[in-house]
Amino acid sequence: MVFFHSLYGLAVESEFPLPGAPPIAPSSPDLIVRAARARPVQSPVTGLFNLTQDDDAYVFDFPDGVQAVVARDANRIDLSWPSHFTSDYAATYLMNVVLSLVLRLRGHATLHASAVLIDDAAVVFLGVSGAGKSTITAMLALRGFAAIAEDVTAIIDRGTTFGVVSGHTHIRLWPDVATLLFGSAETLPLIANEEWKRYFDVSDRFAHGTFDIAAIYSIDDRKQGAPRVEALEGSEALLDLIAASYKPDLEMSAAEFDLLGRIARNVPTRLAVPNVDLATAPAMIDAILDDVRAGRMSQTT
Repeated sequence: MVFFHSLYGLAVESEFPLPGAPPIAPSSPDLIVRAARARPVQSPVTGLFNLTQDDDAYVFDFPDGVQAVVARDANRIDLSWPSHFTSDYAATYLMNVVLSLVLRLRGHATLHASAVLIDDAAVVFLGVSGAGKSTITAMLALRGFAAIAEDVTAIIDRGTTFGVVSGHTHIRLWPDVATLLFGSAETLPLIANEEWKRYFDVSDRFAHGTFDIAAIYSIDDRKQGAPRVEALEGSEALLDLIAASYKPDLEMSAAEFDLLGRIARNVPTRLAVPNVDLATAPAMIDAILDDVRAGRMSQTT
């Protein structure tokens, strides 16, 4: 059986379902995903993953034995996993870090960021792992705003304006966040195992397509005091964009530096400063929405 999905503007044909990837009618694929026999691992996996290069492919090896082989022309992924796992489990790797490489090979800049549709335009939230991108995205979705992308955001370059393209519908949440938002972490399905995150499926509040970026919010370290939004301009904005660039062990190109510089100059970029107490997260959402709408008003007057 063959499944067809849409991911980051790509028509994907897969031998197995890709959890959270919106289904589409059969079509000529941009990317083919196949189950395959693993290649020999070249070196022990000591971090989140190893990324090596063969003559014909980039090879991701993960600590639990999952492997993804990305063809150099970025039109095929061979995915393998140990027999005690399922394709759903292995696909959790494919949907984020592996797809980020595919998108870069296809000429897109990608950010370690999430995006939400607020008042008909995309608002992007970037930050390091654990900063709160997914928490903000989930809370906005619960308030009725449509999610566009989670964890990986692919940028459409138009010169001085920029867009983002929709990704998948699963927002990954740590158990403490799931408990805050839903009363119990067990309310949400597990992504993979008891030690990992759960996911909030936003299929009923998901924005399909490409959307202009209205603003970018860089999430700062948690601090004391009321959650707030501050100005972030010039070199500070550029440095945060560079830090958030999704680049799995590959050097950033001059073209990518140029793109990030143009984004920093042309897109309003702000600093969101959350409180150390997770219970104050709703106030952070209020501050962001007020700031987005204030910025929108200032642009029309």
